[in-house]
Amino acid sequence: MLELNHVSYKIDKRTIIDDISLTVNPGEAISVLGPSGSGKSTLFRLMSNLLSPTEGTITLYGHPFEDIDPETLRMEVSFLLQQSDLFGTTIGENLAFPALARQDKFDKSRARKLLKKVGLGHYKLNTLVQHLSGGERQRITIARQLMYIPKVLLLDEATSALDVHNKENIETFIFELVQQGLAVVWITHDDQQSTRHFDKQWRIVDGKLQSEEVLT
Repeated sequence: MLELNHVSYKIDKRTIIDDISLTVNPGEAISVLGPSGSGKSTLFRLMSNLLSPTEGTITLYGHPFEDIDPETLRMEVSFLLQQSDLFGTTIGENLAFPALARQDKFDKSRARKLLKKVGLGHYKLNTLVQHLSGGERQRITIARQLMYIPKVLLLDEATSALDVHNKENIETFIFELVQQGLAVVWITHDDQQSTRHFDKQWRIVDGKLQSEEVLT
């Protein structure tokens, strides 16, 4: 589905990603490990078309990224940054943003269901975001990202601010979607999380794919 073919990314004579070839299949869950500064987040920026490789190609269903409309690609491959900001003043304004970007009607019923799924069902859509904790804000960004289900979901430390209970609750929800065909690629520094539920594990070191291990 999503393929990287001998992808490199170099800037200012420095190689950040070095000749990586990988494939993400529908309904596949992949954890990504590696030391800080190893190129994991840059790899995700390449996979989400926020950066273009300086060498190699990235394709979705066999079509090179450069041949796909950027807005269409953004809907198919969704990237949740580790430090994703909230918008506006209320929870509802945040969950409405994906519909606004698509010029679509805001599905308030789905928004309320997603709030329950991420453990925030006690909040209303008009709740102000300024009083939310870091963990609650992180869960709002996850719900916002899933107002529309992409083909590939890229998560960069998406549960880093959560306690064990909420972290496992979010994992359960995400992997329910994987069972329905969503492909998830998830950067994590949590060794236990990196093997729980996942089909594969990629280890990125110094911009290279050091290992690709099948877990199931």
